[in-house]
Amino acid sequence: MEKYNQLKFIKKTFLKNLILVTGTHTSGKSMISPVIASFKNVEMLRKIDSLDRIAVLTNFGKIKKNISSYLAKNILDFCYYEQLIGRNLNFRYEDETGVYQSKDPDFFVKRIYKPRGPKVLSEHNQKNTHMLLDTHNGLWFHDFWNSLEIKNLKIISIFRNPIDLVNSWINADFGAAEKKILNQIPLIAHKKKIKAFYNYNFLNHTKKNKNDVIVDMVGEALLKDLTSYEKIKNKKKIFRVEFNKFAENTNLVIKEIKKFLKLNSSQFTKKIMARERLPRKINESMRNEKIYKIKNLVSQQKYLKLLKLETLFYKHKNKYKF
Repeated sequence: MEKYNQLKFIKKTFLKNLILVTGTHTSGKSMISPVIASFKNVEMLRKIDSLDRIAVLTNFGKIKKNISSYLAKNILDFCYYEQLIGRNLNFRYEDETGVYQSKDPDFFVKRIYKPRGPKVLSEHNQKNTHMLLDTHNGLWFHDFWNSLEIKNLKIISIFRNPIDLVNSWINADFGAAEKKILNQIPLIAHKKKIKAFYNYNFLNHTKKNKNDVIVDMVGEALLKDLTSYEKIKNKKKIFRVEFNKFAENTNLVIKEIKKFLKLNSSQFTKKIMARERLPRKINESMRNEKIYKIKNLVSQQKYLKLLKLETLFYKHKNKYKF
């Protein structure tokens, strides 16, 4: 086996343009992604769960960085190529990654009749085609994504008031993620305790109810998002936007995103915006109802923690004028 220790597996990527739409669960990725997918030269949205898992495992030192980079490059490249030749298309009507939710279903369906091979890649390089990927906690795991050395990697990072997040996570019952068959959140085990990985700092806490757990999980996701953004030196590759701003001032933000991506909207963009109810008015009074609801579902300690998290959210928003 020693002779193999000198070997290094490499993967030269052929994917040139990658747009990551990222944020934590229920942060607004599903609101912004369809609009970006409607732009010229942008592919249908993809969600690749294995990449999210690799990012988490790499961050926690469970996979060596050179191995995770090799795997991720290979997965990305061939998911992109297979999309270009119409392989593994999703025909579920309501899925946001499905053909029928795309900007032009007929265009993407016709790909199944096209010849495969390297000429497809050359053709799309000339067209300046962009792959669009939805991923969780991309700023937290920024080092992982940056290590892939995609020539033109652009990150659209959406963040949201933690009160809205906690409310959404309660509605989705994320506090009991470890009990769900179709759970999408990576789980960790420690001394026979199984919890969602967001709880890695709270493994010895046993008496919290599931909604207290949610406050801690949202807190961890939010703090990692905020602190990671602070540490990233090259912020020119990141477009940061707050949920409410995109929802209410969609046209203004889209103009900024097009400039950031160096792409243009298409004939389908307005139609997609209308389908996604954009722009839409955010009823701020609803947040008071959410606060009241949460206060009655969590301990006093976690309620106060949530209020502190909201203060940090506004400090971050005001500091960078998002």
